[in-house]
Amino acid sequence: MTQAASQRAYHHGNLRAELLEEAVEQLRHTPAEQLSLRAVARALGVSQTAPYRHFSGKEALLAAIATRGYRELLDLLGSARDAGGDSASQQLRLVARSYVDFAETQEQIFKLMFGPLVQPSADYPELRGVSRETLLLVQSILQHGMHNGEFEEQDVIYLANASWAGIHGVATLRVDTPGLYSKHIDLLRQIDVAVNAFINGIRRRKN
Repeated sequence: MTQAASQRAYHHGNLRAELLEEAVEQLRHTPAEQLSLRAVARALGVSQTAPYRHFSGKEALLAAIATRGYRELLDLLGSARDAGGDSASQQLRLVARSYVDFAETQEQIFKLMFGPLVQPSADYPELRGVSRETLLLVQSILQHGMHNGEFEEQDVIYLANASWAGIHGVATLRVDTPGLYSKHIDLLRQIDVAVNAFINGIRRRKN
């Protein structure tokens, strides 16, 4: 390595952020299992040991990517919820669409976020925290629906898990079997059918 490259490796202004950005970019085209710290370092023109000053290893880098993914997802879901106005049902519909859209456009990051490479999440407190925030957002929508009389009162934790499982299933099918939706199933209609079936099951019945 040249002296200039060596200096860059040790005096890079914001190397951690650039390593993360480059890794995210490579992940758009490379499965997480194949992502290499050496390849990321090489793309930035730094030494192969430089990333280890910011990440203890590949697993720590993947956890940082997953954390970033959750933050992006949380922002998208928050915007979708706000666009739903005061209707918890509409909030759920828009959040579900944003969730599936994120999975579709960020396929490898989505797989990483929910895959075994960053589990158990307890090993990565920041990742665990932001993933919990995402679930709490869903819980808040359901709680709002109970308070305004849209939904029956019930255990919001289990209800949130059920709603997440349903839309996560649609998102996973979209990622893993894209041909199903490109040839046979209208994706937006499928999302709405799934959400409406869930909403109808928890809707408060009028006496």
